[in-house]
This record gives sequence, structure tokens and C-alpha cells, in this order.
Amino acid sequence: MFQLLLQVVVGGVLIWGSAGELLGYLRTRSRLVRTTGVVVALEEGGAPPGVRSRSAVFRFTTQDGRSFQVTSSAHTWPGPKVGTSLPVVYDPERPWRAERAGVLLFKLWLAPLTLAFGVFLLYLAVREW
Repeated sequence: MFQLLLQVVVGGVLIWGSAGELLGYLRTRSRLVRTTGVVVALEEGGAPPGVRSRSAVFRFTTQDGRSFQVTSSAHTWPGPKVGTSLPVVYDPERPWRAERAGVLLFKLWLAPLTLAFGVFLLYLAVREW
């Protein structure tokens, strides 16, 4: 019974997260704007104790001249160096949710795989029920 419950919970979380990423992208893709940002800092943390990770904090300017500073959702080690230019993608209606272009591409590549795995886990749970 615990295994079935675990499959349902993990499968549901994978489906929810993956579908949210994909639907969010599909809703905004026609509005997305590419620009160049600059890494202004590296934020440590976001990982379990004993694991080192950093998120890039980057600054970019929108088409209408507003400047935003955003922390990437990607946690890596050692992370990009401060002062590095990088491609940024943002929705002009929500520029504070900008992301590094490579991170967005990775999420879009990974989302169908995690969605399929979540569906598979739910299928196994329903089949054994």
C-alpha cells in the first residue's frame, strides 16, 4: 500500500511540475524576448548540506529600458563567473521571471521526459490497485 501511495504522489508531482513548465512556456512563447544579461553575483545554497551549488544572479535591461536583477533557477557548481555575459529570455509582462536561455532550453527538453515518467508511475499504481 505504501508503494502505491508513493507512486501516486511522486507521479502526481512529476506530472504537475512538468505540465506547469510546458504550459507556462506555451502560453508565453510568442511574447518571449531574448537579450543579453551579465552575471553580477553568485548565490550560494539551494542544495543539501555538504553539496556545493551556486545560482547565477544576472542583470539585464528590457526593451523599454527597465533594469532587472534575477536569480537563475539553475544550481550548478562552480557556476558562471561574475562579469560573464549570457543570453537571457524574458516575458515583457513578467520580466522579473527571466531565465538564462540555456536553462529554459534544458527545462523544455527535460519536461516531456519527466511528464512521461510521472504518467508511467501513475499507470503502474492504477494497474496494481
